[in-house]
Amino acid sequence: MTETLSSENGRTVLRMRRELRHPAEKVWRAITEPGQLAGWFPAAVELDLRLDGAVRFTFEHDPGAPVDEQSSGVIRAYEPPHLIEYTWGVEVLRWELQPTEDGCTLHLTATYDDRAGSASFAGGWSLCFDALRRVLGDSVPERDCRELHEHFVKVFGLDQVTLTDDGGLRFERQLVHPKEAVWELLTGAEAASVGSPPPAGFVAKGIDPGPVGEVEAPLRLTYGWSGGEVTWALRDGNGGARLVLTQTGPAADYLTAWHDLIETLAVAADL
Repeated sequence: MTETLSSENGRTVLRMRRELRHPAEKVWRAITEPGQLAGWFPAAVELDLRLDGAVRFTFEHDPGAPVDEQSSGVIRAYEPPHLIEYTWGVEVLRWELQPTEDGCTLHLTATYDDRAGSASFAGGWSLCFDALRRVLGDSVPERDCRELHEHFVKVFGLDQVTLTDDGGLRFERQLVHPKEAVWELLTGAEAASVGSPPPAGFVAKGIDPGPVGEVEAPLRLTYGWSGGEVTWALRDGNGGARLVLTQTGPAADYLTAWHDLIETLAVAADL
């Protein structure tokens, strides 16, 4: 595996590497020329290829969207044909090419703030690299984005529930299906309504739940327990629902139970 995830200066850094059977000059054109980028990059890109040059990103479903800080960037390093670094909103993408006897090595360093989304980012870039190799002329089999996502969740340890400083817990997990589908799995055949017991899907083993105190399908459900409060929150994430689970009160004894419940949910959502 060539992917690594780290925290540097308060930000998340994803590093990926691919060995390519093509000279650096050929790969450089594929990562900088809009016509070739269109065959593999996740957005259409316009680059003013110079230091401090502007970069613009647009998507096929919204080509007329106004340029804002999330759809624009600037080139921060430019040394053709070996290095280009630019921003994409608050994200930084650094592409480096190192010549080898058989072609070149492509290094991607992505710096961003959304650590919980790292499995989606790594899986997405893996598929982009497959497409890049096809643009270069290689034959590359198709892969399943959901399988890649769950692979990187495990590799990067993004499936771990952690304790907060006050003894509660917080868990953030990117899922691969929309929040509406996840909510349906959580509720099952039971109704989720204020004053009623929460559907079983929302309750970890060992917790004696109180009645639902707040519910807004498919976004939020809160109920009490003997030591505090449990809150499930769902929103749109990168490629599916983003789940944030919190439990206040002394929660250390429930780490394993929550981990098992949420991983069962992730598997069920992928069926």
